[in-house]
Parts: sequence; structure tokens; C-alpha cells
Amino acid sequence: MAKPKIGLGDIKNAIDFGKEVLPYVEPAVKKYGPIVAEQISQKAGQAGDAVKSAQSAVFEKAQQLKDNKAQKKELEAARSKAIASSISSVSAEEFFKNFEANISDVNDLKTGYMAISGCYVILTMKSNREKDLSEYKDVYVGCSDTVGFDVYSQLCGFGNVDVYADFKFKQPMKILLYPCDSDQLESRYASLVQDFQSVSSYNKWEAMKSEQYSAQ
Repeated sequence: MAKPKIGLGDIKNAIDFGKEVLPYVEPAVKKYGPIVAEQISQKAGQAGDAVKSAQSAVFEKAQQLKDNKAQKKELEAARSKAIASSISSVSAEEFFKNFEANISDVNDLKTGYMAISGCYVILTMKSNREKDLSEYKDVYVGCSDTVGFDVYSQLCGFGNVDVYADFKFKQPMKILLYPCDSDQLESRYASLVQDFQSVSSYNKWEAMKSEQYSAQ
């Protein structure tokens, strides 16, 4: 079950929402870039049904929490707890290198590095000197049956446009990992979106798309 994605074909939609971005370029074609594109295309039709079905409720609740200033301390505590509960924290650059170093089958990249189900959080830090992970600048929450491939796809430019821009322009980024069974993805994803208030950051494009879909 892959997380809901915003692919390259949705970039115009994102910009139409008023996003001011650095001059956008096509995904950096790394060694395995074309293969990633092909395999994303193959799984696009079957990705993320359970997560998509809960998306509107997840984003709506997160927005309500964001707007309730009385819950600020509660949110800060939940965020700190969520950060502490991740199994690891690794830089985006290190994750990228680890993925490519552990590819054993180019015909199925989803079987390689971190081929587990779970959620992940990509943090863009304020600076390389910042050690407190709760002091991030921006955040993206995702989930997948194959976390490694999903994160690698994001860093290659086949996912969230903001995540890709940060990685391409070498912003300090950290990746937190939260393995869980496939049947727990929906609830874990919802919790992380709320704990990190990611609808105020890089998940906002998905939230906007979800609102548009619900209004139709």
C-alpha cells in the first residue's frame, strides 16, 4: 500500500495553488532514475487505496488541531514523542547512497534497501548545525508497503515537488522511519500527519487535492 503521491504530472496543479518555487527542472536522472520512473508507473493504479480513503478525514483533523492554539503544547509533546519513536534517523544523502548501494535486482527496486512496510517522515532542517530534530523547517509524511523505494522515489523527483527541490538543492534533510504492518499503515500515517502537522508544510498539496476531490 503506497502513500498518496503528487507526481510530475501534478506540478502544474501545485503551482496553480500559488506555490512559488525555484525554477523547476525535470527529475535529476540518477543512475536508476529511468527505472524508478518505469516502476512507479507500473504500480500507480494500485497504490494507496486505504490511505486515500482516509485522506480527507486525516487532513481535516490535522487542520483543526493546527488552528487550536490551546493545543500547541499538546502538539509539541506529540511531535517530540513521534520523533523519539522512530527506529532511526538518517540523512537524505546517506539514505540515497544506501539505497543505490543495496540494489540487487534492477527489474524490481522495491525488493532492495528498506523493503518493508511502514511510514516515514522527511524533515528539512533549518541548518546543518541543528541537532534537535523537532526544530525542522518543513516536513513531509508518507507511507508505503516498500518504504525504501518510496523514499528513494521522492529524492529522485517522482513524488512531492518540495521534497525533491530541497534534496536537489542540497538542503539539510533527515529521514525518520516507522515500520509497521500493512494493516496499520492508515492509522500510523494519520497519527504522524497530525503529530508533525504536515498539512501546514509539504503535505499541503495533497490536502488541497483531497479537498478538491471531496468538493466534486
